[in-house]
Amino acid sequence: MNVQKIEAFKNREVKAKDVFTIKEVDKLKGYEFVRKFHYLEDAKYFAKYSIGLFIEDELVGVATFANPQGNVALKGWFGLDNKTQDVQELTRLCLLPLLNGSNATSYLLSNAMKLLKRDYKIRAVITLADNHRHNGAIYQVCNFKYYGLTDKKKDFYRKYEDGSYKKNPRGATKGLKGVWTPRSRKHRYAFIMDKSLECLYTEKPRPQANEFDEPKNCPICLDTLQVHDTRLGDTYTCPECTGDLKEI
Repeated sequence: MNVQKIEAFKNREVKAKDVFTIKEVDKLKGYEFVRKFHYLEDAKYFAKYSIGLFIEDELVGVATFANPQGNVALKGWFGLDNKTQDVQELTRLCLLPLLNGSNATSYLLSNAMKLLKRDYKIRAVITLADNHRHNGAIYQVCNFKYYGLTDKKKDFYRKYEDGSYKKNPRGATKGLKGVWTPRSRKHRYAFIMDKSLECLYTEKPRPQANEFDEPKNCPICLDTLQVHDTRLGDTYTCPECTGDLKEI
């Protein structure tokens, strides 16, 4: 690791273009980096393209992109068929902790999108920022447009007789042991490279620091470690905080 180059960059003694190179990386290598340095660690995600930030031959940052997920994702954003391949979703963005607080993140993201446009004719990149965690400041720095919050939704955690639980079981929930909990909402951002592509969501003023953010660390229990089922009158431990849905 060339720590001297990193410190010179962070001290604004050299420019990013004189320190870093941007190029595609193998998906497995990108995944291993994300698993080690991203706050979601092993949480599953999709990656069609993995773009790396390098100092000499060492990988120090990764941005991954994939086809937007969900049955109506592209239809909702742009009125496009979900088989469309020229709109991508930013699925992960992380750097070596030593680079946190520098503009290396914006340098990676902006140049990764230039690479996608140049080499793969990508027309737009969308991304969602969980308002439980942050308001998408890095996307604002990179000139993404803001399209408001996703709709309010809930998840059902079902409790089984063997003590296990499952999130979002299919089918009716009437009379089932479990609890409905609020889902954290997402900030919608998009960087549209093809100006003929029109977003169907209404552009809105970008949120400022802490604006719209969840008031507590956990959007489910609001840090009480408990959730209450108003249907049957039962109280459980918070599945998000405790990793269990145990009746209290």
